[in-house]
This record gives sequence, structure tokens and C-alpha cells, in this order.
Amino acid sequence: MFKITRSFACFVLFLLAGSALLVSCNRKPHWEANVSGVPVVAVEFKRYEQVLFNLNPFNLREDIDPYVEDFKLFLGDAIDTPQGQAQLYDYITDDFIREIWLDTQERWSDVSALEDQLSQAFRFFRYHFPERPMPVFYSYISGLDFEHPVKFYDNNLIVGLDMFLGTTYANYERVRIPAFKRQRFLPEAAAVEVMRSLGEDLLRQSRFIPETFLDHMITEGKLLYFVDCMLPQMEDSLKIGFTGQQIHWAYRNQGHAWAFYLDNEMLYSTDRQLIQKFIGASPFTAPFSRNSAPRMGVFSGWQIVREYMRRNPDVSLAQLMLEKEPREILNRSRYRP
Repeated sequence: MFKITRSFACFVLFLLAGSALLVSCNRKPHWEANVSGVPVVAVEFKRYEQVLFNLNPFNLREDIDPYVEDFKLFLGDAIDTPQGQAQLYDYITDDFIREIWLDTQERWSDVSALEDQLSQAFRFFRYHFPERPMPVFYSYISGLDFEHPVKFYDNNLIVGLDMFLGTTYANYERVRIPAFKRQRFLPEAAAVEVMRSLGEDLLRQSRFIPETFLDHMITEGKLLYFVDCMLPQMEDSLKIGFTGQQIHWAYRNQGHAWAFYLDNEMLYSTDRQLIQKFIGASPFTAPFSRNSAPRMGVFSGWQIVREYMRRNPDVSLAQLMLEKEPREILNRSRYRP
């Protein structure tokens, strides 16, 4: 009768562990998910701005009547009141708003490229979140609402196309949008902001409120990893809103940044001013240098989450978004830049 010795048992366990490691290493990252079996659901925008600015403002109520149901989200019941109609008239006849509309129409008369890009992104979304319904997509003129270029409300995705006219668009400077914030407003970044808004909605479901610097880092890192998985072909600089020079600086100096956090015992700090210096929108990360990339805490969180998901391939994207223990993510990432 064959007797299993302790040394043989250890050898078998070693082989099994090695096999598991190989399987783990060979497993593709989430952003390389095979979506060939996921049917394409074409994204199509309902273009509120094209309807609105082609109305006769002096025959507003009658002209808009065929579109009231399609754009109830914008019009509500106010369209049936004199006050609501007057407000809409003032909006579409305002010289500045009409200038923005004409500029937007010149750049975004055709949104088919964005629709195609989002259609592919939503194949990945449905792969990772099959139970989630497809949103309804709207475009509109936001009046340069630079703080909220995309809104997600009650499964409606509302995109202010006037916020994706390029960093040099004159009216951004006219309304004093800081230059460092305009990097987000490239036309090719519109898809990033759309998917980011979905990621933010998923994070809200976890009901986790970040308090420490590490909490904020990991929360932002989750959002960017989500965008990784939805838009795998997108350049990292567009995902995070950096210039090419800034993303290069961030990768080159991520080790120095990490050492700085550790040396100054920052990870578990709840100091709001300190957190803002590394997480908040700015032209650079002030504690480093004026030549540094901005929001290095966000970048570091992104790399931690990437490393965590690389080392823990059994964790699904849905599980990541609901995870409430940033310290666990850090520890299991073994992040050592």
C-alpha cells in the first residue's frame, strides 16, 4: 500500500500553490475582459439642445409641444406655466448662451463617434454589472457648468456638450475657469466624464464616507480603475485629466511621493487642508514643486488599486466598488513603488 510521507505531501502542496499562482498570474486584468458574448446596445443621445435652439422663441409653447414627453426631464410641468415659458424664452434668446450653442454645434453637430465609444464602453459595463439597466442619454447646453459637466440622475445621463470644446475655448477663459481645470474639457475626454459619473454612482451605493487621506486616495483610485475597465484603450493622461508632461512626472516620481506620505505619517491623517493639497483640483501638488503633477494623492490611489486588483484577481470589479476597507486594499496591494 502506498504511504503518503510528509515530504511528499509538502511537495504536492507546493505544486498546488504553484499552479494556483500560475492561474492567478495568467488571468487577464479586468480591463481586458472578453466582451464578445455581450450584445452591443447602441448608445443614442436625445439632443435637447438641437431641439431647443431651433424653436421659434415667439411661438415657443406650440413649437415645443411635440418634444415635451421626450424632454420631460428638462421641461417638467413648468412648460405649462407663464413663468416657465418666460424662463425658457430668456434662456434661448440670451446672446451669450446662443454663442455657446453655435460653438457647440460647430464641434458637436455629429455625436456618432462619442455614441460609438460609449456603446463599446457599455459592453464592458454590462459585463461587470449585468443587472444594471442602461441609462437614457441626453445632451444639452449647460451654460458652462464646469463643476458638473456630466450629471447622472435617476438613470439619466446628461452631458453638457459645451463643456467639451477644448482647453483653448475662449469662453472658458471669459467666465474665468482656471486653466488647470480645462484639461478635463477636451472633446476626447467626454467619454471619461460619462463613465466616471457612473462610477461615482456605484461608489455612493457603498455608503462609505472617506475620512482619512488613505480613504480619499483609495476612493479616487477606485473611480479611475473603473474608468480603466470601461475605456481600456483610453490614454492614462485623459483618464485622470493630466497633460502628457504631468502623467510622465507622476509615473517617474510616484516612489518619491509614496516615501513623502510615509515619512510624514500622512496616510491616516484627517486634516482636511492636508488632504486637499494632494487630492483637490490644482495646477500642481504644492508640497512637491510647481513642476509637479497635480493631485498626486489621486494618482497614488489609482496605482494602489491597480496593484491590489492585479494581485487579487478573484476580486470582481463590483466587489471592489463596494469594498469599505481602504486599509485592506492597501495591505493586500503590497504597493511598493
